[in-house]
Amino acid sequence: MKSMIAKLGFARLPRRALCLAVGLTLGGACGGVLAQDAAAPSTNATINLIRLMVKKGLLTQADADGLLAQANAEATQARNASATPNPGAAVAGDGAQPGDVRVTYVPQNVRNEIREQVKQEVIAQAKSEHWAEPNALPEWLDRISWSGDVKVRDESWYYSRNNSPYFIDYATLNRTGPVDVGAANPQIPVLNTQQNRLNMLRMQAHLALTAKLGDTVTAGVRIGSGNDNNPVSTTATLGGGLDKKNLWLDRAWIKWQPNSWSSLTAGRMANPFMATELIYSPELNFDGIAGHFDLPFNDDLGTFATVGAFPIEFTSPDSPTDADGTQKNRDYDKWMTAAQIGASWKFDEDTQLKLALAYYYFSRMRGSLSAPCDVDINPSINFCSTDDTAPQYMQKGNTVFLLRDIVPPVGSSGAYPQPQFVGLAYNYHLANLTGQFDFKVGGMPVRLLADYVRNMAYHERDAFDRYPNGLGQPVNNYQAGPVVNGVPTNGPYKSGPVGWLVRGIVGTPNPMAANEWNVSLGYKYLQPDAVLDGLTDQNFHLGGTNAKGFFISTDYGIAQRTWLSARYFNAREVFGPPFSLDILQLEMSTKF
Repeated sequence: MKSMIAKLGFARLPRRALCLAVGLTLGGACGGVLAQDAAAPSTNATINLIRLMVKKGLLTQADADGLLAQANAEATQARNASATPNPGAAVAGDGAQPGDVRVTYVPQNVRNEIREQVKQEVIAQAKSEHWAEPNALPEWLDRISWSGDVKVRDESWYYSRNNSPYFIDYATLNRTGPVDVGAANPQIPVLNTQQNRLNMLRMQAHLALTAKLGDTVTAGVRIGSGNDNNPVSTTATLGGGLDKKNLWLDRAWIKWQPNSWSSLTAGRMANPFMATELIYSPELNFDGIAGHFDLPFNDDLGTFATVGAFPIEFTSPDSPTDADGTQKNRDYDKWMTAAQIGASWKFDEDTQLKLALAYYYFSRMRGSLSAPCDVDINPSINFCSTDDTAPQYMQKGNTVFLLRDIVPPVGSSGAYPQPQFVGLAYNYHLANLTGQFDFKVGGMPVRLLADYVRNMAYHERDAFDRYPNGLGQPVNNYQAGPVVNGVPTNGPYKSGPVGWLVRGIVGTPNPMAANEWNVSLGYKYLQPDAVLDGLTDQNFHLGGTNAKGFFISTDYGIAQRTWLSARYFNAREVFGPPFSLDILQLEMSTKF
């Protein structure tokens, strides 16, 4: 609009004259019509336009009155001049007679362009303010927005034929147990470590609603796909007899932001911390309360902090359900409390460094040996005093031990029933340092990521010296020993508290337009007890800890908000019997 006005030579006019010029351009000369009573209906477009500007707040009534008065005065002056022509005036070369009023010629294409721009601006304002169609849409719709994503993937798992076939699936043992580990032929679940799984079609889908409830409060709800309610992935495998797929409540949160530098979020939320996939799965959401603070020093240097408290597990009020009176279990509620501080330095428009130091304190995650438990007295009652200390969700890698101190039946001289759960052998208090460096090389974006974690609560001898008489000893993470009578034996115990990750990305980190792309290469190393295995990324070594290896990926945008991805993960065990696994993923993703 401003460019068109400049073409007409009005760019330097004061506001009132500018409005009058626009009115004259759109409505033509209105001389005597402008002198009409302002309150009377008018058939003149200019007067109606000025009145509409007043109604919409673009002009004050005083300015409008001034414009009308000015136009009336100029029209009167023009009429007087034409009524008293100068007999001595020469006739202009263009045929103008004395007393004629000259009007600057406006080309038709310029008038068309001005009309179209004004039309678009008025339509846009009408839509945003709903005055073109009063009450056509309810006001609350302006406060709600929708977003989501859909991913479809072809995935293959390639196991090494040299892998050991004797990996007990402790996660399934806890989920379906207790399992009698003392039986002559115990039905102990084991992991698949040798049979490939090829071309599995899998998908993810999320749909989120975000509502602006006021100047300081926002709320959101998101549903997601998934085969089960595990916390680290919303991936669902297609097939299954073409049955319908599950939807889960993935997020539900309320955020209060009283000012520009602080906020408080409560409910089930996205990970509020600066983190990579070293400790937490990128799909992991947090239940609890988190506060975030941004404290900039200047345009180039800023600091931030995040604190939070998150419940991991609550003991069931009636646990165990088949007990009575004083047999009910004590409170074993498990929490994570965390704090992170960080800073970001902006060296120029293309170069930025971010560093963050975090401490994640998981309380009561370590299992406890039960009191002597005689499950043979009443077979219908199958519980012991510390069953609730077993982790509710786990994957693989953490050191575990048998939770129950089973009392041998009276008169037994050999094998006897030992229905067992497993618990974690260590506590997890994690110190974590994360860094991210963004810069450009020849105009190409480059991002370097580095992450380091150490479990400060790890002390190897704790797993062996905690209980007398050999109770509470670890049952996994032993090196492979010799095979005796067809059964493998254990070698030395090996674990560790350290993990680290490095990763480089060349290109647009998150391509959202056609022809945007990136290539990423990284390496991950995670000892068995560096982090909780139940919270890690399922794409690397199918989740868990005690894994190391490299990963490479590439993304390419094929349309707006749609891209193709290819990823390859090569991982093997850090300690223990051989367990190598390669994963290939080909994926199409879209976000809206």
